[in-house]
Amino acid sequence: MRTIKRILIGSFIFASCSFAQAQTPIVRIAIEGAYPPYNFVNPDGSLGGFDVDISNALCAQMKVQCKLIKQDWDGIIPGLMAKKYDTIVSSMAITPEREKKVAFSDKYEGGYSMLFGNKSLTDSSPAALQGKIIAVQKGSIQESFAKDYYEKAGIRVQRYPDTQTALMDLNAGRVDVVVLEVGIIYDTQKDPNLGAYHAFGEKFNDPKYFGTGSGIAMRKGDQALLGQFNQALKTILANGTYKQINDKYFPYNQYE
Repeated sequence: MRTIKRILIGSFIFASCSFAQAQTPIVRIAIEGAYPPYNFVNPDGSLGGFDVDISNALCAQMKVQCKLIKQDWDGIIPGLMAKKYDTIVSSMAITPEREKKVAFSDKYEGGYSMLFGNKSLTDSSPAALQGKIIAVQKGSIQESFAKDYYEKAGIRVQRYPDTQTALMDLNAGRVDVVVLEVGIIYDTQKDPNLGAYHAFGEKFNDPKYFGTGSGIAMRKGDQALLGQFNQALKTILANGTYKQINDKYFPYNQYE
């Protein structure tokens, strides 16, 4: 009887181990959820947007399960360092300053930024915007740029936790201009409540501030995971998956 019990127990342990080994690996991905159309929260509470669809496509290619975690922007890199998640897929620009802290995949999107404000405004130079209030998202590349380009020229720069709050204050007349990424401008212009505003002036893309495109961020020690993401990215760019996702959100090639 004891022999039978030992066999049964051993079989159960073996089966349990085999099941654990057969489970799909999980990759935890941080996404801000407040940067439409790149990422946002759906009415049902789930995360959606370009970054989410790209994440799911990459995970499918890597044969891993995505676990999406909503994380406020100003804590997104500290959360990665604290191992709350494995990667960040949240339209994070690859900049020299960020590369000191994290490793980046190859770029998965390009883009540039512009000013978004009342249609009476046409000149984005600091001289033309004296007396105006410029809004930016705290901790963003747009904040770094506005600090050097506008704030040092004597223009007030107002920081916000996310772009949606900044746009609400623009519409309420509390700020005059918001510095936005091109994809957000395109999405914002579809809002009838913001019909009095437009993108104007120079296209800002200085690599010092705006980087060399957006990449997937992870801890520097996770080189194997980095290689997996880069290979998966090459595949979805080549097989048309990236284009399908791109065309769902943008009327132009977001990769360029």
